Amino acid sequence: MVRRKIITYNVKINMEMISLINNKNEHTSIKEVLWKNHKAIRFSAGGYEALMVPEVGANIVELKNVFKGVSILRSPNDDLEFEKFRERPQVYGLPLLFPPNRIQDGKFKVDHKVYQFPINEPKNHNYIHGFVKNDKWEITRKEIISGDQVEIEAVFNFDKEHSFYKYLPHEFQFKLLYNLSSEGLKQTTSIINLSSEKMPIGIGYHTAFNVPFNPESKDEDYRLIVSVGKRWVQDERNLPTKEILDLTEEENQYVNKGIIPLGCKIESHYTLENIEVNGSEFRGAIIEDRSKNMRVVYEMGKEYKHIVIWNDMGDKNYVCIEPQTCVINAPNVNLDQNITGFKTLEPKDIWSETARIYVKDIK
Repeated sequence: MVRRKIITYNVKINMEMISLINNKNEHTSIKEVLWKNHKAIRFSAGGYEALMVPEVGANIVELKNVFKGVSILRSPNDDLEFEKFRERPQVYGLPLLFPPNRIQDGKFKVDHKVYQFPINEPKNHNYIHGFVKNDKWEITRKEIISGDQVEIEAVFNFDKEHSFYKYLPHEFQFKLLYNLSSEGLKQTTSIINLSSEKMPIGIGYHTAFNVPFNPESKDEDYRLIVSVGKRWVQDERNLPTKEILDLTEEENQYVNKGIIPLGCKIESHYTLENIEVNGSEFRGAIIEDRSKNMRVVYEMGKEYKHIVIWNDMGDKNYVCIEPQTCVINAPNVNLDQNITGFKTLEPKDIWSETARIYVKDIK
């Protein structure tokens, strides 16, 4: 009798283990899908699910924690809104900006070489947000790793055949590597200069977060914490002057209690610095849902030295958190490059940096 009980108990444990393994594998997948009648890649791992649209900047236009019921990034709702996404991908998902934000009159100079970009913000006579966010990318790798991680790699090759080459006469390659796991979405962005001359680079993201990200919560339940240092003063064209100010008492709440990210207009430009959060060093932004004791965390690598916070007048249930390697209009800001973040990439050199988005309970 005792022996039979032991055997039955062991079989039960083994069946539970098999069930756990099967459930784990069910949540790890890569699928090519039609989304809003467009080709996309849906991938899942570690309780997270993401969707990439290669033909529009390889944008991660959906990111969810399915176990917690959290929809993190702003997505187009229907076919009509997909066309808006195609025209303005900077207000959906995780769009790459190259260069980030605005260039005054579309013009700048590096050594003796003058660059003249087209004016696509006529109201302020600026060039804005770059072009790779709208372009088609190639998926070069899709892989499930160890059963509980997924990696997707997308590449954008820029050469003389591209229509923008006449404005930016350098061949280069962008590479986006996304790793999805129980630790969230890790993003590695790389660019290699394939031309024979040094090329100017400035990289940023216009990441659009849902607020609220939990359908049961209210706007006032949310707080935005950002590791800002000082504020760039901007002129009437939203271009930074050379003036950099200490945070006001209100702005200091970004690094303390946080601010409500909706309800009033936010459009500010800051330096990005490390702060202490729960006793640990942190660089990036946190969106807290205090009614659910939950956070969406956006960690940023040290190459991201500046940040813009923008909420589209504060009445549209999203906030864009925009890490940038350089200040807005960096090549035209007459300050040391250690301050502006503007840099050039030598032939065959590679620039690379990471960021990560994940959901965490507030303890």
